[in-house]
Amino acid sequence: MKIAQITPLWESVLPLTASDGERALSYLSDELVRRGHEVTLFARADSHTIARVEALCEPQFYRAPANWSRAGAMITVAEQAFAQRAHEFDIIHSHFGIDGFPMAWRCTTPTLTTLQERLDLPEYIPVFKRFLGLPLVSTSDAQRQPVAWASWQQTIYPGVPSDLYRFNPRPGRYLAYFGRLSLEEGLGPAIELARRTHLPLRVASPQGCGFPLSIPIELLIADYGVEWLGELSEEEKNDFLGEALACVCTQERPAPPGLCVAEALACGTPVLAFHGGNAAEMVYDNVTGFGCESIEEMVEVVPLIGNLDRRECRAAFEKRFTTERMADHYIQLYERLIGAVKSPRASGATVVQRAQTDRQPLTAWSS
Repeated sequence: MKIAQITPLWESVLPLTASDGERALSYLSDELVRRGHEVTLFARADSHTIARVEALCEPQFYRAPANWSRAGAMITVAEQAFAQRAHEFDIIHSHFGIDGFPMAWRCTTPTLTTLQERLDLPEYIPVFKRFLGLPLVSTSDAQRQPVAWASWQQTIYPGVPSDLYRFNPRPGRYLAYFGRLSLEEGLGPAIELARRTHLPLRVASPQGCGFPLSIPIELLIADYGVEWLGELSEEEKNDFLGEALACVCTQERPAPPGLCVAEALACGTPVLAFHGGNAAEMVYDNVTGFGCESIEEMVEVVPLIGNLDRRECRAAFEKRFTTERMADHYIQLYERLIGAVKSPRASGATVVQRAQTDRQPLTAWSS
């Protein structure tokens, strides 16, 4: 297949230092190329992948001159990928968020949009209703709930390469928190969990994200039971997650999951997560971790973590959360959408409506 991948220009697509969405896209693009597909990535010039990169934006958004137009750069991406060059591809896979909906709706090539952002904002409702026929992929079931009636094709969890993380059979004696450094969006409950269970909490963030100036410095010192490790490289993260007793995912809002769950399970480390967030659905209760309703319930299950078989965590990762598994599901979906629009195309809206009518619903995968 000839596949176009369209990424937003906020960050470059890199396998190590980009955000989780861009990292997952890098892994997916590389895996598709390894399987013999022709992949063109429309992205920033500093993106790195074995796919062909169409560089549509030179400066980094946050280092661009004050008079540089972000909107202009994004319009250029959408125009080239969805209009001028759409005929070159069998399918266009957009990671452009809802900003890409209007162009995808009118595109004469089959399109698929994977949404990475939270969708519980009220102003999104009329947008999803206007473009109801567009084929969409969610990266967690929780993420899609605010607009559950949209044209969801599947939930496909982000994955990481199977050989990127080492399995560690021995549980450690600390809780690991890796992710968004916000007291309101996960870190606060993680600190409270550590305080109540009398366990050390080690906190880290991805390489390139910067120091969390919004976090009070007194919370990030060892005397409080919280140790701030800073930004970790991939090798450092391997040890950080692999040597933990558990990985703590305490975000409570519906959102797409990060790669941290897959990474922790790959190391053999169980996951503690809140129901209603993005990570609990990726956990098998009492097998690869625990999904909890409250901080009180999470405190109660911490003593049980040591009884879990870390080999089961690694097995769950290999079955559900590898890049290879992610690519399998996307390829099946690409082929389904391409097959649904083999007949002559009249307009983008007609194509989408025909595809919506012809296809059978695809259910979210959980095994």
